Amino acid sequence: MLGITNRRQFLLQAPLAAAALLPGAKVFAAPALDANSVRRLASNVSGRVITPQMPDYESSRQVFNRAFERYPALIVRCVVASDVARSLAFAQSNNLQVAVRGGGHSRLGYGVCDGGIVIDLSAMKRVEVDAGKRTARAEAGALVRDLDEATQRFGLATTSGGCPTVGIAGLTLGGGEGRLMDKYGAACDNLLSAQVITVDGRQVEASADSNGELFWAIRGGGGNFGVVTALEYQLHPVTDVLSGSLIYPTGRIPELLEAFARFLAAAPDEMDALAQVLPSDSGRRLRMDLCYCGNLQTGRDLVRPLRALGPENDTLRVVSYLEAQAAGGFLQAPVAHFQTNLFLRELGGAETAAIATAVNGAPASCKLVIVPLRGAISRVRVDATAFALRQPGYEVDVAGVWSTPAEKAQVVRWVRDTRDRLWPFAHGVYVNQLGDTSEKLVKLAYGPNYARLVEIKRKYDPRNVLRLNQNIPVA
Repeated sequence: MLGITNRRQFLLQAPLAAAALLPGAKVFAAPALDANSVRRLASNVSGRVITPQMPDYESSRQVFNRAFERYPALIVRCVVASDVARSLAFAQSNNLQVAVRGGGHSRLGYGVCDGGIVIDLSAMKRVEVDAGKRTARAEAGALVRDLDEATQRFGLATTSGGCPTVGIAGLTLGGGEGRLMDKYGAACDNLLSAQVITVDGRQVEASADSNGELFWAIRGGGGNFGVVTALEYQLHPVTDVLSGSLIYPTGRIPELLEAFARFLAAAPDEMDALAQVLPSDSGRRLRMDLCYCGNLQTGRDLVRPLRALGPENDTLRVVSYLEAQAAGGFLQAPVAHFQTNLFLRELGGAETAAIATAVNGAPASCKLVIVPLRGAISRVRVDATAFALRQPGYEVDVAGVWSTPAEKAQVVRWVRDTRDRLWPFAHGVYVNQLGDTSEKLVKLAYGPNYARLVEIKRKYDPRNVLRLNQNIPVA
């Protein structure tokens, strides 16, 4: 097996060739690139063209999920929308696969590709806030923390992810879960407009008043229809919140999950909560993460039943929304991991028993996260946006990390077995958290909206140039 240095030498021996050598000595071949055409591309973009021989190539090709080691022929670090258009044109004229990278958090490593071109938006992260109109315009490379920091200066916020380093574009285009979704809906529900570069190089606006079909599709349909370069959001007043976690003793998972479900059934929209089944030295523990964005005394009163259940650790306190957001994160740092998910309509005795049984034999590096979908996010018609998870229920994420091949085999087996164990209760999946993909899963994610998405894909990307995603093919 070749090391990184030898892989780079391989690329340098065939300058600008779209091929790379990965672990296991697997060669990925693509059409060789003419050096002059690459130089022309570099001279025609305002950003940078990064090739394999450049010193920052290694760091530039890395994505959050370290399970994916891919070696693109070119990385274009865009700084303006025209860079995206020129990169798309170059890719199509040279028959190169296209990867689009925002925050780089795709569970399937879709922000990078082998032997193709990466359209890297990470340098495009400016956020502008209009406090009077309560709107924000963010470039597509902005992360959750960039959006939160800009909007919180004015005591405003919108639904964004619970991990500060997630890219807002990928989050929003797939739907967008977050701490404010019970009160204000998903991230895509707060999207007012987007600037999109289509595969034929046009820059168009997608909004309720302009290119309405496209606007409908990008609110949940992912990056299938064009490359989004900027997003405009509706903002809401949010300042201090009651936030933190309650961690309970081992051996009580079914009881606590049923109490969690009862608590949420009576909770107002201002209360956001999720439950995590976590490993510990003495067994599996349940952790409830809460964030209440209403009257703070009311919030304290609401959580009394959960505190009465006897948590061993209680970090609930009043903090700024920005601090609450900064403390979040499903995974705290880049690491090799595998994750998948499914959607349950109920969290009753049968479901909680199946979860408890599954986690009993979990590897120490695995966990299960239960994200309730309720309140405002569940009061939107299923056909109002492409995002189709509109019934009240629970999005369940099953995940694990590893650092050795043996650990990987255990993690992947447990994640898949747990998904299969819970599958009889499933009524959908959340496209942003799928670490595997198939036509069946994509259709399940979009449900009754799938056929309409196919027609819009046929209009905007008939040759499926943008296929490195949870793909909606036209054929």
